[in-house]
Amino acid sequence: MADNCLNDIKSAITNMHKALNSHQRVHPEVTGPAKELAVQSQKLLDLYLSMTDQLKSQIDNYRLLINDTQTDNNEKLQKILDKLESTPANEKPTPYNVVAQNPPKINYKTVLVKPKNNLLNPPQTKEAICNSIPACDIKCNQISINKTNVAFKFSNENSKNKFLKSVSENPDLNTAMEAYEPTPKCPTIKLKNIDYSTNESDIINQLIMQNDMQDLKNHIKLLFTIKKRHYFDAILCVSPHVYDLLFQRTLFIGWSACIAEQTFLLGHCSNCLSFQHRTKDCPNKSSKKCKNCGISFSTTRINNQQSEFITHIKNCSHFNCCHCAEKNLPAEHPALTDLCPLYCNKIKQTWDRTCYDSSTKVKFFNKLSIPNVTNNNPSTQSPSPSTP
Repeated sequence: MADNCLNDIKSAITNMHKALNSHQRVHPEVTGPAKELAVQSQKLLDLYLSMTDQLKSQIDNYRLLINDTQTDNNEKLQKILDKLESTPANEKPTPYNVVAQNPPKINYKTVLVKPKNNLLNPPQTKEAICNSIPACDIKCNQISINKTNVAFKFSNENSKNKFLKSVSENPDLNTAMEAYEPTPKCPTIKLKNIDYSTNESDIINQLIMQNDMQDLKNHIKLLFTIKKRHYFDAILCVSPHVYDLLFQRTLFIGWSACIAEQTFLLGHCSNCLSFQHRTKDCPNKSSKKCKNCGISFSTTRINNQQSEFITHIKNCSHFNCCHCAEKNLPAEHPALTDLCPLYCNKIKQTWDRTCYDSSTKVKFFNKLSIPNVTNNNPSTQSPSPSTP
């Protein structure tokens, strides 16, 4: 129908030109507007045809894109079907309780070797050990060096003990260095939205009693709480052997039920977001830095009005990570989020240092006084080993 209409318009314009050329004696006041109408009609027709060609081209491109997407989806679906068909019918899925008990990473046994009296530096310490102890006698998985010591990691207890004995009984080594097992860094979890009817001093006792964990009383420690308007969150430090029993499990505390989430305490200042000091030691106690734009604003309230900082963060939409900007890295993202590579690296480092070995038990001595924290924001991610 559209093609017929276009042909009719073309025919009408052609007939108008013929009529004007055939009747030369017609007054110009009649032929002038008629000729102009014919010209403008032709221009409009050409413009329409051009736009139509462009739309046809775009439609063809969309068709190709849809076909490519459909092909890609078909390939993915076929891979899933092939995988399902290749799975034996008698193979049962792994129960959740079995999966939950698996360690989240390889739990190495770590031994730190520290030079004595500055006789050697860490690289020299590593070289001395590698030259003195045959590698075939010790099954070491990994060696890492920092400014003060050398860390040797083993996948089993026998290799670790054999290494400790080799260093301590070698007179050339034990006089220049000391090998010891570091105190494990225990996992931390967050319990969210606890009702204020629960006293902070009773959190551990109620957690133990209401969830039938009497044997774990000395293996759970309350670090601090995070105040909110209607509820509060509790940050707990737990023994490695307790972590798997609590993680992603619904726990009852008083009149609340909450799921234990993994969290990492990076130790950043909640005022200026620096990792170099804690909040209590921050020189800028009257201002806070916005995580989005990296600019500091006053937290002082005047005449019971909202502070400059609170007013700003409600409307801030500009992203400039203060940590990446300091290191001249791309900073078009908020700080302390998954979008920040430096933050992810901090999470990864903390995750690597944390012990999740279910055979490791650590006892705590809970104190009566618990600090309250209103502006601490620990991360609640569970990164994989491939996290940057």
